[in-house]
Amino acid sequence: MTRSDRARIARAIAAVEDGTSGRIAVRIVPDANVDALPRATREFGRTGLNRHEGGNAVLILVAPKARQFAVVGDRALHEHVGDAFWNDVIEDSRPYFARGEIAGGVVHAVERVGAALKAHFACE
Repeated sequence: MTRSDRARIARAIAAVEDGTSGRIAVRIVPDANVDALPRATREFGRTGLNRHEGGNAVLILVAPKARQFAVVGDRALHEHVGDAFWNDVIEDSRPYFARGEIAGGVVHAVERVGAALKAHFACE
């Protein structure tokens, strides 16, 4: 992933977090042998996202060499959006990753999550 890709992702995160109480983090892991969802769940706790005040943090984990990715959301956001939302984010992002557009897939997932954060956790 290039510096430009990382900057693009950072801009997308900043844009969707602005005006919400939510928090989004992205982890790109170089491992070729990783199970993305358990790893994302561990990273979610390890990074302290599970202690985010609003219960509305999200971690997007991508393991390009393993051809896997996962999205983990905290309890308050999950209560609003449910399992179907997370599955839709993954399915909608999958074509980007399949084409090798890692940054595009991450930005797409960030924007989908951001829309949910703005709908349910907008700051006054």
